[in-house]
Amino acid sequence: MKPPSKTRQQEFRMTLRKAGYKATPTRLAIISLLTQSKKPLSPQAVIERMENDMDQATVYRILKTLKKIGVIRQVDFRHNHPHYEIADQKDHHHLICLSCGLSEEIIGCDVDSMKQSVLRQAKRFSHIQDHALEFYGICKECETHEGIPHSRPLLEHR
Repeated sequence: MKPPSKTRQQEFRMTLRKAGYKATPTRLAIISLLTQSKKPLSPQAVIERMENDMDQATVYRILKTLKKIGVIRQVDFRHNHPHYEIADQKDHHHLICLSCGLSEEIIGCDVDSMKQSVLRQAKRFSHIQDHALEFYGICKECETHEGIPHSRPLLEHR
């Protein structure tokens, strides 16, 4: 993927500044890395892909800040650590292989209908601010090569 456009970079800078944060080169580099990534990245993957040696605590702190202000969102791949991606406008979810960890983006889950249904059932809530919806299964390759049946119990990620 290509780096974020100049307009998109300006949007990120403005979002940071409006939230009271400086648009530091390190913050912008992490945003650029996540923008260019084809899949959500773990904090460790962010550290490994940064060109300069970046302190682990700094990366975690920046990711926490970017999540707090809505620039990135956290994705749960059930790997016992978070993954992050740019919080873009198109609503999508992920289908994740429980055997090998492969993930695919799923678009068009009709989340608006789900939200309305959830609110109709809710007794103590009147508004949904955010949601996280991930699907877990076995990819075709694992099913073929490892002989994993469709109904295999949930596995821990290797």
